[in-house]
Amino acid sequence: MKKGDEIAALIIIVLLVISTAGVLIYKNRMESSSRIALIKQDGKLIKTINLSTVKNSEEFIIKYKDNDFNKIKVEKGRIRITDANCPDKICVKKGWISKPGENIVCLPHRLIISIDGKNSNYDDITR
Repeated sequence: MKKGDEIAALIIIVLLVISTAGVLIYKNRMESSSRIALIKQDGKLIKTINLSTVKNSEEFIIKYKDNDFNKIKVEKGRIRITDANCPDKICVKKGWISKPGENIVCLPHRLIISIDGKNSNYDDITR
């Protein structure tokens, strides 16, 4: 291999590393910049939370009919149901969600929490 070939190969490798790093940084910024939690009950939107702008941890309760409830906790970039008085507590066992497309469902209380935003794993046709 000539000296010129080695320099050309080194330049190509450096350009590949820089372009890959740029794509990863761009992708990370786009996904984390627009995460909105949508909380719906009986098909009606009752609350929206921009998970990217949450500063402090927050907990609140959403009531359903008589004494039924779901206790929701929000932290920066993520949301979960911490307690509920439904019989199976699948919504509590789901844990934290933070990525666009993820959701938590409590069927007995007709509650759905979903994350809306850009997700590079799906294109516009599959949504």
